[in-house]
Amino acid sequence: MKAQERHHLKQNEFAESVARIAVAARANRDRLILAVAVVVLIAGIGGAFLVWQNKKRDLAGADFAKAMTVAQSQIAPAPTVPGATQAPGTFPNMRARQEAALAAFQQVAAAYPSSDDGIAAAYQAAATLVSLDRLPEAEKAYQDVMSRSGSSIYGAMARMGLAETLVAEKQFDRAIKEYTDLSAQRDGAVPVDSVLMQLARAYVKAGKTTEARAAFKRVVDEFPDSNYVADARLQITTLSGD
Repeated sequence: MKAQERHHLKQNEFAESVARIAVAARANRDRLILAVAVVVLIAGIGGAFLVWQNKKRDLAGADFAKAMTVAQSQIAPAPTVPGATQAPGTFPNMRARQEAALAAFQQVAAAYPSSDDGIAAAYQAAATLVSLDRLPEAEKAYQDVMSRSGSSIYGAMARMGLAETLVAEKQFDRAIKEYTDLSAQRDGAVPVDSVLMQLARAYVKAGKTTEARAAFKRVVDEFPDSNYVADARLQITTLSGD
């Protein structure tokens, strides 16, 4: 009898163990199913985001290309025949084309503020403002590009553009500081010899002949293979004769 009871108890223990395993398996299965569902959901969201991001990038590129097309459109004098209209895709003069390009670039920059094409459009808008002689607006536009693009090529180019704008505004001290800071960036996106030439020219316009000669001399001494060397030497000779 005792043997039968022990056998019965062992069967109960075995049944209970099997039951516990089954319950655990079901729980783990539910957790596994939930985990798989979460992974699939995340993957789906990530995939949808990538698709949306790629589509947005494509749209930005297309819109930037359209703006560049406007900037490069043909200049065709307005027709003098009564009732005739301007040919599509052309502009009667340079200023009209620049105004249209500016509007197109600004629209792309506003629509895609953080994309490469949006930043490129913002830079082109700033450069167009300089061409239109709207210098205070250009200064702010270049500063906006600098704040949005950081250390990228457009950030450095915008800083160069800002310095050139400051020179045009006769804010020589500010321009010289921008050029000087850029010339210290040996690994920067803009070649240092190019920056030094612009720095030297800013010194010349500011009436600082000694500093201008020193900047031109740096080009000759530090960048002997530069395409600017011949011009820099000529400038040194010219300034030495003043």
